[in-house]
Amino acid sequence: MKNLKRIMFFAIAIFTLAMSTSCSSDDSKDDENENPTTDFIKFKYKEKEYTYESEFTSSEAINISGTEGIDDTYKKVTLWLPLNATVGTHNVVFDSSDLTTTYQANFSFMPEFNNANATSGTITITKVTERIEGTFNFSGTQGDKTFTVTEGSFSIERF
Repeated sequence: MKNLKRIMFFAIAIFTLAMSTSCSSDDSKDDENENPTTDFIKFKYKEKEYTYESEFTSSEAINISGTEGIDDTYKKVTLWLPLNATVGTHNVVFDSSDLTTTYQANFSFMPEFNNANATSGTITITKVTERIEGTFNFSGTQGDKTFTVTEGSFSIERF
């Protein structure tokens, strides 16, 4: 009888242990969506969505960019933020003489646009901690052609 009780006890213990380690919560996916750990920048151009792994650099300003392709397939979007970027909505301006206080954007979509500066739009910073996160939209012209970037968002770790 004692052996049967021991066997039953161990069987229940093993069953309980197996159940507790094999079941996982769906909360981890929700946490990933709320707190992304990968750096990205994404946007829409001509109704098509583009997503790139973003790069972060800083010297006089914070530079967040994403690129793909080469030569005639080269695509790049770049956001310039002041080093002391703050939460809120900021107007996009073009002022290459003052990267330290302005919010700017630059766009390449070869062969149509090469290093075209945005002349209007907004960059909304939603988080400034160990990560900088936000949304953006902007437009501008180069020569006689106009570009409009919409539904942009980014998340990048500061270093």
